[in-house]
Amino acid sequence: LGLDAELQLDRLKQKLSRRVLLLQGHQASWHRELALDPWTSPLCHNLTAYLRDKADFKDKLSPIVTSLSLALAASPGAHGLGLVLYGDTLVQAQVG
Repeated sequence: LGLDAELQLDRLKQKLSRRVLLLQGHQASWHRELALDPWTSPLCHNLTAYLRDKADFKDKLSPIVTSLSLALAASPGAHGLGLVLYGDTLVQAQVG
């Protein structure tokens, strides 16, 4: 069983004007397929992000919205409907 995980930093901005980037690769998004196996250790991914220099962007007041989406990965050779991942979670924090 696998999960497609996607992280989007500052997702309400256009790609070229995003204010937050990941340290590795200097991109505003991260995508991985995570293999879930009940006989293995839990997975952990640490990602470091940074705020671009304030001289590089004009919008300093709007919030930086970050999202993480998880979806079941398509299994090879699967036909018809399989497992369904369902649920909505909203976590909102404001750091001043």
